[in-house]
Amino acid sequence: MWEIIYYVVMAILVVYSYIQARKAQKTSLTAGTLEATTSDEGGSITVIFGTCDVAPNVAAFEAGTPEAIKKKKQTIGYKYFASAHLILCHGPVDNVSKIKFSAKTAMNTTISENAAVLIDKTNLFGGNEQSGGIYGYFFFLFGQSDQAKHPAFTRIFGDVLQSAWRGVLSVILEDVYIGTSPTMPDSKWRVQRIHTLQNGETQWYDEKAEIFRYGDQVDADGYFLYHVQDGFTNLSQLSEYAGLDYVDDLWISAQGPFGTISTAPLAVPNTAVASAAGRAIMIRHYLIVDDNTDYGDISVNFDHDDGAVLYFNGVQIDFETTGYYNSTATISEDLIKTGTNVLFVAAVDCIPAGSTGGIYLSLSFSIKTKSYRDLNAAHIIRECLTNTLWGKGATTAQIDDQSFRSAANTLYDEGLGLSLAWSESKTIKDFISNVLDHINGELYVDRVSNLWTLKLIRDDYDKHTLDVLTESHYRSLGFERRTLADCINQVSVTYYDSGREKDSTLTVQDIGRIAQQGGVSSQDIDYKGVSNNDLASVLALRDLKTLSTELASIEFETTEAVAVLWNKGHPFKLSNTRYGLSEAIFRVTEIKFGDGVDNTISVKAVEDSFSNPMTAVVEYTPITRVNKSAQDATAIAFEVPYIELVEQYGQFEIDQKLSANPDLSFVGMAAVRPNNYHINASLYSNSGAGYAEEGTLDFCPSATLKAAIGYFDTAFEVANVAEFNLLKVNDRIQLDDELMAFVSFDTTTHILTVKRGVFDTTVQKHSAAARLYGWDNYSGLDSTEYLSGETVALKALTLTGSDILELSEATAHSIHCAARAIRPYPPANVQINGEYFPAEVTGALILTWAHRNRIVQTSAVPLAWTAASINVEEGIEYLLTLIGIDDQETVLLDAESLGNVASHELDMTAYDHANYRVQLQSVRDQHTCLQIFEHTFAYASYFSAPYNLTAEYTD
Repeated sequence: MWEIIYYVVMAILVVYSYIQARKAQKTSLTAGTLEATTSDEGGSITVIFGTCDVAPNVAAFEAGTPEAIKKKKQTIGYKYFASAHLILCHGPVDNVSKIKFSAKTAMNTTISENAAVLIDKTNLFGGNEQSGGIYGYFFFLFGQSDQAKHPAFTRIFGDVLQSAWRGVLSVILEDVYIGTSPTMPDSKWRVQRIHTLQNGETQWYDEKAEIFRYGDQVDADGYFLYHVQDGFTNLSQLSEYAGLDYVDDLWISAQGPFGTISTAPLAVPNTAVASAAGRAIMIRHYLIVDDNTDYGDISVNFDHDDGAVLYFNGVQIDFETTGYYNSTATISEDLIKTGTNVLFVAAVDCIPAGSTGGIYLSLSFSIKTKSYRDLNAAHIIRECLTNTLWGKGATTAQIDDQSFRSAANTLYDEGLGLSLAWSESKTIKDFISNVLDHINGELYVDRVSNLWTLKLIRDDYDKHTLDVLTESHYRSLGFERRTLADCINQVSVTYYDSGREKDSTLTVQDIGRIAQQGGVSSQDIDYKGVSNNDLASVLALRDLKTLSTELASIEFETTEAVAVLWNKGHPFKLSNTRYGLSEAIFRVTEIKFGDGVDNTISVKAVEDSFSNPMTAVVEYTPITRVNKSAQDATAIAFEVPYIELVEQYGQFEIDQKLSANPDLSFVGMAAVRPNNYHINASLYSNSGAGYAEEGTLDFCPSATLKAAIGYFDTAFEVANVAEFNLLKVNDRIQLDDELMAFVSFDTTTHILTVKRGVFDTTVQKHSAAARLYGWDNYSGLDSTEYLSGETVALKALTLTGSDILELSEATAHSIHCAARAIRPYPPANVQINGEYFPAEVTGALILTWAHRNRIVQTSAVPLAWTAASINVEEGIEYLLTLIGIDDQETVLLDAESLGNVASHELDMTAYDHANYRVQLQSVRDQHTCLQIFEHTFAYASYFSAPYNLTAEYTD
């Protein structure tokens, strides 16, 4: 009785609160220009089963004061603010785990009790340049029976009479920034109610209430935080780099795989790392987990050369070597913790064995996520029967607990959980019927026990123990068999894809029936309580098996002696000579008992389908998900060269700046467009005081090398070509640390032709998959004047039509300033004894080179490294260094300042080494060139022929 009184009072309070809120919002709507769609008085409140995405009812609304958005003293728009009271559903519930405004995720944190939550997503809709974002406090009220009135409501809407809003899940927004449009954005809230009954008590048979399935695998193969370090002699030395507390601030993000090997079956490296004995390539990958119970095992796959180690959160993980290069491992879900997790993998060249000439590391892994949290359908039906506020109001004594527990166990084992929302637009009877359709079950009041009983239609009987009806047990038999023409051979199931947050359709076919019938005969079925493709496939196959079979339907009359204990779903066997039935198995679909005067029982039944053979295939093609959110871009940061500063500021101005402060440094950044949804990016820099926006950068043309190139390759094939149509002749291209000048590009052969080693760089070798950036006219420059020695971190916050990358999600690219602009250009076209980079030298060492001049090389036509000499820059001297090398030992032999000559001869007779390294660099006013000429060669005269040999023969 007290339970009934409680629910009656709750119902009155909810209706009363709605009326009061409606009165409040009627006066509020005139307070500003902001608009919102509000609920009608007396509107129904949704009941949540499982995990559902719900749209709220706006019960009360108050517009705030708009705030002007200014840019360079110009008003470019307004920020709009709102206060509101949103009703989500009946409460209490388990939690709210996600909020989306205009299909953009504003909150992805689980809230399970009354709380004030600050949502800081000011760039959610693109920031001030577009539609703004969300910022402000959200007060969650779960509607417990002892919930007090919230003071925020009075602050917002005044002293109108309000209830405490018990029995509903609601949220108060207090002066929340909701974007730059004067319209309240649509929202979806992910609400879970599995373990909580509507009166706030713990769920019945709670251990079998929650049903989850592992969701789609989350693949990670691309950009990783990596580091290269030499000097390892044992794999155990890598453990210190694997811990959660290891500081990796100096590591950089780059695209895997890493290394130099490009032979099958290994993929071509995207980031080149040279081979060296004891050199390690290390990867640290962070996994940020909101709730570790949402995750299953991690499957790791990595290719490595030579030896490798794998750690997770500092714990070493055993792995299985499945190929010459490949290893796999499974990381138990028990090791995943809420918060920050670190996956660490490393490969070491020649350790514990191997040889130089190749080093390689690639990583991919997948995480099983328990993304579908649904409610056992037996629990849904039971609550619909027993709830006294919106259900049928049956007492627990009127429920056959054993039948419901048995059904719950079966559904739990089958993974048949549902997520549904019910409102008064549908009767509770129809809602229960819909649930029964999902699970293929029957609900009835048993004639003997007089209890509500749940029976699942399953292949769970022993056919040898079934009731057998012969022609003496029944009369008035009506018989009809589905013909081949009536059979359905294709079933399309529409379900709610929780991962995609929208309806999806899956189709299955009976291939044999299609061949027999000569075409497709299809039926569409809605199972909106299903949240994932796996379960939708199971139900579709189940229904197809029934609909594609030529099953018989019968109806007949019988006596109480035969069927008094029968109920819907009851299986039995029936024989009939006329229709060729010999103990055919049927199931009761409808049964009518007599009225006490005439006790004849009327039965309708359908032939059981479980033993009928059928071959079906799932025609499911995963939907390609187009990601329109802002993504981190592949990017490069650089200190701006003198030529770029001249083009940006003019030569006179930049020379004046450098004259006043020779240590002056400027930094810039270029980025590759992640996909066509991206417009441009905002450049942010941080030299120690925090990140600040410095400007905008346009995405640059880009490509990767198809194969490695040497010093003098000027035409080579490229891959992954992006936006090369933007390049013009003589535009600068950066490849690793070498600047090149664009000459031409063949769109058919993908052959790129360039000038090599232009401006302040020298020619270099480059590995396969190295990336080119055509940033000449498509980069972002930081106008801040830095000094040599400063380190600046740059980030590119990419922008799409509806999103801007969060600062925390953008990769930082660091530059150590080196006063690049003031430095002289290096000597070019250097030859040794008339050759470029000779492997071996004989006799005297004769060097020749070409002058370069930073001041005069500001025209639109850059000089290639091999181009002839020009007038030397005033004040230039060249410094020549010779180093002797024997058994990895180096000895400085000579260091000479040569003046501004263009050649020099060095007598080698005074030295006695097998190998030498020669260095040539330009110097002006104590500023050395950014890149120097350097080459190591063997000296042939060292290996003279033996002479004066004697030999002794002994028998």
